[in-house]
Amino acid sequence: MVPELEAFLRERGATEADIDQAEAEGWLPLLAFDRVLALGTPRYDAAALADRAGSDVQTARTLWRSLGFPDGLAGRPVFSDGDVEALRLALRRAERARGRLAHQTKIISSSLARIAAVEAEVGEMALAELRASGLPEDEVALRFVERMDWIGLQSLIDYVHRVQLRAAIWRRLGTAAADVAVPDVGIGFADLSGYSALSSELEPDALDALLDRWEDLAYDLVAAAGASVVKTVGDEVMFAGPPVTVARVACELSARAAAAAGLPDVRVGVACGPVLAREGDYYGRVVNVASRLAELAPPQVVLADEALAAAVGAEPGLVAESVGPHHLRGIGTVEVSRLR
Repeated sequence: MVPELEAFLRERGATEADIDQAEAEGWLPLLAFDRVLALGTPRYDAAALADRAGSDVQTARTLWRSLGFPDGLAGRPVFSDGDVEALRLALRRAERARGRLAHQTKIISSSLARIAAVEAEVGEMALAELRASGLPEDEVALRFVERMDWIGLQSLIDYVHRVQLRAAIWRRLGTAAADVAVPDVGIGFADLSGYSALSSELEPDALDALLDRWEDLAYDLVAAAGASVVKTVGDEVMFAGPPVTVARVACELSARAAAAAGLPDVRVGVACGPVLAREGDYYGRVVNVASRLAELAPPQVVLADEALAAAVGAEPGLVAESVGPHHLRGIGTVEVSRLR
């Protein structure tokens, strides 16, 4: 092993046994990057972690589980000084979170898990390229750490987080309440027509490329218009914003998808009215109506409820044509219009 890699690993707490095992089992690059990410050398089991942080074991375990991880093995030193400091910080925040810290942690952790999954995919490709170059494994490990560029990634995530947090605070107008009834929000759902059949026919790489093109289009249009993507589930994109903005985004999504090579037609449903804004998502009848309208819409068609059609009014470039009442599953009869 090159001395530079051994010094790097030892400095970051890897033991001789760790290094020998990684060499023998072929995961030396993973050990190197793991040492970049680790918060220090494991020293404490769950009981010692809680004690040093000024907590009880059950509270520590509750927060750890809310991150989506199992309990540390009893008596095993799996926690570091960095974990102790993180728990202390969490406990201080818990005093101001009015009993909601564990729930909020679950929301943040699940979102970061998606980010981490994307980063892991990048790492998988980088490692495959390095190994294909024929370099020895210790050289691969050093270059893998450089390629992953954790410091740069930290800076980028921090920047995006700041931008998104500023936007979220302005959207909520500085309201301090955790759950807020927000009047007259436009909600849209858009999905790819025939996606279920496509997902069973396409190879995984082709399906991945299809979803990438669709999400790129959706995120770009929604952000450019001044609305926001709330979430994506499979091929479905949920977005929100001022009613007229949501109407414009819906029509543009439908038109751009129809014109894009390799993308199926899009079905879109939009509605507006009061919603419950909670932890980055929206709830209420309006959300359900928009979702059901997307299910009802034929390909290349945008369907709107009566309130959204009225909000469009005489807006230049938008027309709402009544298509009559329709029964929506789980909701009842709704007056439906087609937007164009």
